[in-house]
Amino acid sequence: MVDGACGVGVRLEKDGTVHDPDSQLKAVVDQHGPWTAMSIKLPGGVHTRAPAVDHRLKRIVQVCGDIVGKPLSQCRVLDLACLEGHYALEFAAHGSEVVGIEGRAASVAKCNFARDALGFVRAVFHQDDVRNLSVAKYGVFDIVICSGLLYHLPAHDAWALIQAMHDVCRGLVVLDTFVALSDRVSVELGGTRYHGHVYGEHGADDSAEAKARRLWASLDNESSFWFTEPSLLNLFARAGYTSTFEVLTPTMPGNLRDRKTYVAIKGRPARVLTSDETDRQPGVAVPEGVNPRMDPSQVPHGAVFTVAKRVLPQGVKNAVKPILRAVRLLPPDQTPEFQRESARSKSKKP
Repeated sequence: MVDGACGVGVRLEKDGTVHDPDSQLKAVVDQHGPWTAMSIKLPGGVHTRAPAVDHRLKRIVQVCGDIVGKPLSQCRVLDLACLEGHYALEFAAHGSEVVGIEGRAASVAKCNFARDALGFVRAVFHQDDVRNLSVAKYGVFDIVICSGLLYHLPAHDAWALIQAMHDVCRGLVVLDTFVALSDRVSVELGGTRYHGHVYGEHGADDSAEAKARRLWASLDNESSFWFTEPSLLNLFARAGYTSTFEVLTPTMPGNLRDRKTYVAIKGRPARVLTSDETDRQPGVAVPEGVNPRMDPSQVPHGAVFTVAKRVLPQGVKNAVKPILRAVRLLPPDQTPEFQRESARSKSKKP
């Protein structure tokens, strides 16, 4: 029952003990430090930090519910580098069986406190390095959440984790990560070069204790590798994911343009039954850089070009176009052959 004289959220248990989440939360904060990002609603109106909107949480829950193909209560969910456990606990609130892996003891203690306060018996948190992920150790999952993690790993470790996530996944992986906006640095992984950006995590002389205190940094590596989007997509295809796509809605107001959310599906390669050529075509790698191709109607032109297009006879324009394409002042002609033939036929009519 609730004992109003004890304060908001305080509960007197049947055995006479007093359940006071506010005081218990303060004790956890005094021992392990404050929650750094995740405002989790606990019983009695208590929150782990000031209540705030988490657009990323909303996006992840929505996209998983849309795609996984069964109720979340029937799903087994893995939250990698789960920090203070909000995403894992949200899925536990939906009835999922949840496993969270987190490398720092202080964060695991916060996860366990919130789990116990909420009474989520199907949520388990492990202090471990995500680089130890395997089917033998953790089993398989319908949903794997990798949010705020991949960009804290060196390239070889990130590639190994992408493969390990594929191994333990029987449904989908949600990846929320920074991507490199230029291909200034390249690394070789299994005989293929991938591109990106090197990011500093710790100083060369930093102690293990100093690294442990940086809750939003890597566990031990001094630098990490951010892949370009093409390199990242190519790695997912190489690992065996059959589809990968970017999540654009639900939106994330104020999100940085180099922070992306992707969903990778572990499915079966589709057969194309009505086109043998298409069925035999192997996957094609995503090229680096920005795709320069576009419909000619969207190519910007100067005033001289615009006036010439309007006043010159069609015959003159047809004669000039091949020259302009040869010197790359016009993009290649992408007109389908049947339309060209139709145009030729019309020009021959008296």
